[in-house]
Order: sequence, then C-alpha cells, then structure tokens
Amino acid sequence: MKISIIGAGAWGTAVALSSFEGGHAVTLITKSQQDADEINAHHENLTFFPGIRIPENIVATPEYTSLESCEAVFLICPSSAIDDVCTHIKTHGLDPSIPIFSFCKGLPGATWEPPSMFIGRHFPDNRFGVLSGPSYAREVALGLPTKLVLASADNCCKNIPISFKNMAVEYADDVIGVELGGCLKNIYAIGAGVIDGLRLGDNAKCSYIAACLGEMVYVGKALGAREATFSGPSGLGDLLATCSGAWSRNRTFGENIANNKNPKEFVEHSVAAIEGYRSAKTFRDIFLEKGISAPIIGAVYGVLYGQALSPEWMRETLLRAVF
Repeated sequence: MKISIIGAGAWGTAVALSSFEGGHAVTLITKSQQDADEINAHHENLTFFPGIRIPENIVATPEYTSLESCEAVFLICPSSAIDDVCTHIKTHGLDPSIPIFSFCKGLPGATWEPPSMFIGRHFPDNRFGVLSGPSYAREVALGLPTKLVLASADNCCKNIPISFKNMAVEYADDVIGVELGGCLKNIYAIGAGVIDGLRLGDNAKCSYIAACLGEMVYVGKALGAREATFSGPSGLGDLLATCSGAWSRNRTFGENIANNKNPKEFVEHSVAAIEGYRSAKTFRDIFLEKGISAPIIGAVYGVLYGQALSPEWMRETLLRAVF
C-alpha cells in the first residue's frame, strides 16, 4: 500500500519505519521544508532519532500532493493540530475510498470530542480507525516488538491490509474506549512522574497506577466506553508503559514538576508535545460539568495549575486521591 503519514515527530517517524519494513511505500509529510530537507539529506530524524537510519525510499515533504495517489492516510500529529490538518487535507482533496487512521493520543479541542469525531466530521464518507497501545517511539524505530489496537466502527477497517514489521495489531470496535485510554494515560503518567520526583517509592507508585486503572474504567464507562477495553493494550498496557518508562514525556514532565520546574514554562520549551498538560484541564472541566467523580484527574490538575506548589502539598494532594 501507498501510505501518507502526516507528522514527522518521533512517533510519526517510528511508524514510517515500521510501515516501510512491513512492505508499504511511505511518504512522510513534515511540518516544514526545513524538516523535510534535513530528513532527505541525512536520512535521519536528527531531532528525535539521531543514529537511526531512515531508508532513502521514505521521502519527506511538506507538500500534501502525495494524498492524490496514496491508499491510506496516517494522522500522527499533535492532537491540537488535528482540526487544522483535516482542513488542510480537504483543500487538497481526498478520495472517499481512502481510509484515515489516527495515531493521536489527546483531545483536539477544549470539549469532549476525541480525534475520531473531528475526522468523522471532516470526512464522513471515508472509513477511519484509531490505533493505540504501548508505543515508545524509539523502541518501535529500533524494531522492538509491541501490540496496538486498531478500533473502527463496526470493525470496518479490519480487512484493510496494513502491516507493520514489529507492531502486532488486534482489532476492536470500541473507538471511544481506545481513544480514552490513549488520552487519560498521559494525565495519569504526570502524577506517576511526580511520585517518582518526590521519591515516594515503588509501593506508592504501584498503588497509584492501580487506582488510575480503576478511575479510567469508571470514567470510561461514564463516557460510553466498554470496561473490557481498558484491560487491553490501549488501556492497562499503555498506562503501565507511560507511567513507568524513563522515556515517557508525560512522566518525565511530572518528575520535573516535583523538582520545582514551572509546568507552563516546561511545556512551552518542550520540543515534543506533552499531551497530558492540556488534557488534564479539559477532562477536569468535562467531569465537573457531567458530575463524574475523578479525584486523581483532579489532583493532577491541581498540581499542574495550582499556585505556589510545594513538595508537601503535591504529596498530600496525590496520596489523598489514591489512599
């Protein structure tokens, strides 16, 4: 298949490598001409993966002209950019027969509308699916194995011949549940990072992760997802990975906050998107509006948006939400 991947960050580059090794022809659509020139000249993504070679047959370009001949589109941009990217795609035209897949793990806006709703609104005639699961981009780029879930309405994307070299795919039809797992785990990972930064120990962190899973199931069901979805790769799998991995941007963000870094300034100076920062406020507002109890989300929100935080206050706020 000819695949156009929109987004040349760490995750987009890793998926491009895995897709290419899986037998697909891949075009990587970058944010700028400079990014494309760098990849094409060095055959590396020097910002995210120095030393990992990108095959010459993977062509990077800021132009959307590859959509005219592609057979599938992968959206791997920051969630906040989905609406703009979809609008941009529409200006170039996309045949209704071309499926669209979202690899995004966040809410595009300030309301409860996950990526699938934005995609469906822009492209009501195209099939679309959502892929999520434990997916540390560097491990994928290095060819290490993992498993993702591909969720689509009525499993309409199950028979599309997408293959990856090192990522197994299981199929589901709980699109909302899979998206929620990818969104919520980023918020919970920030709290896990705070626990690490405060040196509260493995017992506290494991108790925290267990409580996060319980809250994820509760709020997921309240928003229309199925409980069973959260025991799979896009729920428990991704939650464990993101709360525990030294590579996790959101976990590292929380650890830095515990060590007196200003949350807003840290996000503003980060090269990669820290999805949990904005999602924490959005979900906290959604849960207040809908009357859904989510004390851990509330505690992480307080840590991110509170004033004059102290280690003692963060400790008590997080632990009180769990124990």
